[in-house]
Amino acid sequence: DYFRWMLFVVGYYRSIRKIDSAIALLQDFLNKRMADGEKKAHCQLALGQIATDDQRIEAALEHFRAALDCDPKKKKLTYVIHNNIGYCLNRLALYKDAEKHCRMAIGVNWKRASGYRNLGISLQGQGDLTGAAWAFVEAVKLEVSDERARALLEKFVAEHPAMVVRCPWIVQGLYPDLSKPEALPV
Repeated sequence: DYFRWMLFVVGYYRSIRKIDSAIALLQDFLNKRMADGEKKAHCQLALGQIATDDQRIEAALEHFRAALDCDPKKKKLTYVIHNNIGYCLNRLALYKDAEKHCRMAIGVNWKRASGYRNLGISLQGQGDLTGAAWAFVEAVKLEVSDERARALLEKFVAEHPAMVVRCPWIVQGLYPDLSKPEALPV
């Protein structure tokens, strides 16, 4: 179907750095086609991701909000949109608003690490260090191979070393293998 083909081509254009062509395809679809809300949300999401890649955070936020306004029904899409809004709001230091969207993303799918990573950033930005530590640890536990989550947790501990004493469970996030019986020293 045309829509899937178009998204494939948009992805290809992004990969070869033909961003103007990708944007033109998405804008054309939004302007000329009577698309349902789900397809419009996908287009706005893609436009927001392109803007994020270009570090145009305010423009990205507008696209992500427009995607949310399309009232998407698919949970995966809703999760990604809320999480991306949270990411953008964090980048703009609007941490309280970011927290709201991160929690909404986690409410849609609590098994994805990126929502917890962004929640940790928003909580840390608000001065809730225990909450931030918890969110970073959850991100690491959900996706042990996620180097971004581990790096955020390591940076957090380097900036707030007393938190390891206050919240000893942080060690589980820093050293997840220690929680496995076979990793314990004999």
